[in-house]
Amino acid sequence: MSTITTAIAPPIAAPAPGMPERIYSVDRAKFAEDFDKRPFTLQHSLSGHPAFTMERLHGLLERTLPIKDKVYWNAGKKRIDQRWSDQPGRDFSIEEAFRRIRETDAWIIIFGAERDPEIHDLLEQGLAEVQEMSGISLAREAKTKQTIIFITSPHRITNYHIDCECSLLLQIYGKKMIHVFDQTDREVLTEEELERFWTVDNNAAIYKEHLQDRAKSFLLEPGMAVHIPTNAPHWLQNGDDISVSINQNFQYKNDKLANVYRANYIARKMGMTPLPPGHSHFRDLLKGHGMKLPVAVGKKAQALKKKFERD
Repeated sequence: MSTITTAIAPPIAAPAPGMPERIYSVDRAKFAEDFDKRPFTLQHSLSGHPAFTMERLHGLLERTLPIKDKVYWNAGKKRIDQRWSDQPGRDFSIEEAFRRIRETDAWIIIFGAERDPEIHDLLEQGLAEVQEMSGISLAREAKTKQTIIFITSPHRITNYHIDCECSLLLQIYGKKMIHVFDQTDREVLTEEELERFWTVDNNAAIYKEHLQDRAKSFLLEPGMAVHIPTNAPHWLQNGDDISVSINQNFQYKNDKLANVYRANYIARKMGMTPLPPGHSHFRDLLKGHGMKLPVAVGKKAQALKKKFERD
């Protein structure tokens, strides 16, 4: 979805002692051709690595809990079409959810997992390989980079959604099925949904059960990974055991496309029928530049609001 410039990415340095020779195994030409355009699977070498045992992950969780907004969790049955804000009740702690993960219908997310030095080194190597294979310099193109660890109960559903990041989902333990839709299919993902997503509602994508057969479905087993392009709708369901997955993602610096959607959202609110991105370079340019100041002011206002709430 994002417009990017490609450059020759820096070569991968020799792995440090004890590090795998490569994280990812895939047809490199196919990787470059499909990256951030279509979902595809690849192999990785992190399954079974001691950095991702349940004991190590419990220690990482304990160190992360005191840090604001770095751990998220919920528990209870979920539907494919459920909104993120519609969470079932829970009467136990996250520590108990982790300890009884096989029976609590829980979904635990640890953000910023690269704070663990060993995980950091492994995932930095993985990002270097992504740069090499895609030809994209993440140092120049990425606005944010992060590593997320998902620890999930058996049969738990992750509801249908889209993300602003381009990602690789690595299966470490257990099995799960992921269904990924084409982000350019405007019956699956409408212009109005994209406009709302980039402007006011990160849960704007609406699951359309009658279009489920348009998804590409992948059974992820330990050692497998799937690439999810920016804004590609997807949902997941765990297998019979607990699941541990790593999501390695980045968001592009280029906000032009997002700003076009934001401008179109405002225009539609005013009763107009805006032209979708990509139909007029001149109009996209005007919209992209025209939204820079309002977006900057909005972000500043949000930052000040958070500051006043803390003080």
